[in-house]
Amino acid sequence: MITVAWDVSDDHDQYMAAYQLHMRHRGRWLVMWAPGARVFFAFYRGRAHVVPLSEPTSQELHRQILRTETSLATTEPAYWSCPSSACSWTSSTPTDHHCPWPPG
Repeated sequence: MITVAWDVSDDHDQYMAAYQLHMRHRGRWLVMWAPGARVFFAFYRGRAHVVPLSEPTSQELHRQILRTETSLATTEPAYWSCPSSACSWTSSTPTDHHCPWPPG
């Protein structure tokens, strides 16, 4: 059996940074800290195919998210669509959408 001398509390700052970044981009991106990989990941929740983003710091990931959103805004007809199949909301600008429908 392999024992790892690590505890979730060791990465409290990284988890909080991931949470704050997730809340800043909620609805458009799922952001998380991956302790095994020691990087932050962001998964795009819109209709466009975007390869998951990863960076070693939350600041770098935030900059990469903004660059990706800028690229999407210039190449995609709609900036973002609600992930809920029951909702038809779309936007051509980066705007939070508080949908009453559950995702799916």
